[in-house]
Amino acid sequence: MTMKRIARSGFALTAAAAVLIAGCSGGGEPKANDAADKTKDGNVNATGLPIVKEPLTLKFATTKSAQQKKPHEEMEAVKAFEAQTNIRIQWDATAQGQGYPEKKNLMFAGGDLPDVFFGPESLRDDDLLRYGPQGLLVPLETLIPKYAPRIQEILDNNPSIKKSITAPDGHIYSIPTIVDGMESALGEVWFINKTWLDKLNLQMPTTTEQFEQVLKAFKDNDPNGNGKADEIPLSFLYGNALNGIYSFSGSFGTLDNGSHLSAIDGKVTFTAVQQGFKESIAYLNRLYKQGLIDQEAFTHDRNVYFAKGRSKGGAVYGVFSGFHTPNVVGTEYEKQYVPLPPLKGPGGQQMWNEYEPRYFARGGFAITSANKHPEASLRWIDELYKEKNSLQWSYGPIGVTLKENADGTYGNMPTPSGMSYDEFRHSEAPGNTSAAAILMDTVAKMEKNDNVKKRLEYLAIYKPFMKNTAYPNILFDPKDMERLTVLQTDIMTYVTQMQPKWVIDGNIEGEWNDYLKKLDQMGLKEMMTIYQSNYDRYQSVK
Repeated sequence: MTMKRIARSGFALTAAAAVLIAGCSGGGEPKANDAADKTKDGNVNATGLPIVKEPLTLKFATTKSAQQKKPHEEMEAVKAFEAQTNIRIQWDATAQGQGYPEKKNLMFAGGDLPDVFFGPESLRDDDLLRYGPQGLLVPLETLIPKYAPRIQEILDNNPSIKKSITAPDGHIYSIPTIVDGMESALGEVWFINKTWLDKLNLQMPTTTEQFEQVLKAFKDNDPNGNGKADEIPLSFLYGNALNGIYSFSGSFGTLDNGSHLSAIDGKVTFTAVQQGFKESIAYLNRLYKQGLIDQEAFTHDRNVYFAKGRSKGGAVYGVFSGFHTPNVVGTEYEKQYVPLPPLKGPGGQQMWNEYEPRYFARGGFAITSANKHPEASLRWIDELYKEKNSLQWSYGPIGVTLKENADGTYGNMPTPSGMSYDEFRHSEAPGNTSAAAILMDTVAKMEKNDNVKKRLEYLAIYKPFMKNTAYPNILFDPKDMERLTVLQTDIMTYVTQMQPKWVIDGNIEGEWNDYLKKLDQMGLKEMMTIYQSNYDRYQSVK
């Protein structure tokens, strides 16, 4: 039932960040007590419901999913919450993919701001860093302790969340959307064809050496029995966090990821210059030269990768990387595959990436300078972040799409015939475009669907080998962000070119020193200094 974590493509700085600086110098330093002065509103109840004594209308800007057919104001979850709080929302909702970013930019440029930007897609990091210091977004850090006890509790119990939403100027400009799920701690899983192992009387490989021998057997012995040499011993989707090879380098002592950034014991490093990264590439080149790796692994897209896995006439993948087996090989072949535990490398290392088990979007709820009722607005989102309210806005009203069991757990009502679960979920609630706080204690009470159960089974296999070395989700200093955008473009492009080249053509040993020198010329040391200084600031937030 938990929301699937957004695919981890690594820490990417977008080109949009470059527009930050032009807008960051004006407006002066916003003061949190400026907003506090606005909150002396006799219409607001300090605690309890309703939030306001007399009805209040606020304007929210948000997005809506393609599965949402009703306007927000007609949805049961929204209408019930309006009745409880006495606050009516005037919704300015833009369908996903229908020009919301441009519309949002015009709101800021024209001064026609809503009272609140609502939902995980409502504001990006560069919006917070640009418009917060200009005074167009209200600082919340002094208001939260007074008017948002639920949110304060979340921040107190989860220090990393507070660190991640605190801007370089020390202010908090938005309340994040948070949806936990232990299954999200695991990224890609490597699956091996157990049917082939059994047919060829092979044991499950536990080392990189044994793995190579198994792949050779898969290649040479027609394990799918169709009389064709169509077996692909190993395939993956290069550069993809859920179908790729980032964790594989853990068998050589270095865990890689899409950003090639690692933070261990307070020190930030670039994984693509580490010895383990180099050794893993040399090993993959050894496999590639023997025809053990899919010749298209570095070039095919998701559709081709999946299509090959589902090819008629027998399974062709011996080992593949994926999120769920049927995603890649379909339901016809999925039962042939089982998870392959992390392999022990030549030096005895055996590691796999662990990720933060959380979907996290900073832009959940931000109050603008146009809002004359920040106290009531903050009390509104604090109420929404209580367990039942967040669940009902995310998964639908209790008794309609969600059910509450006698033991305090939650499950799904049966999905009507002819309707998908996602359509049902969004029939009476905003669903995945709603701000929400669904934390691990709530997740523990939620009925797990089959996909989540499977992912938790995979997690149990991989957990003993998992280590979280990823660089955290940080709000960067705007000037640093601008500089990183420039540096990262050249450096990441170069690394992305060289890794496949070395796997396919070899000679990493002969070219490694030149590679390191070129990265230095591109500004790698400067880039890492920026990452380290922002990491140190992040760690200093209390």
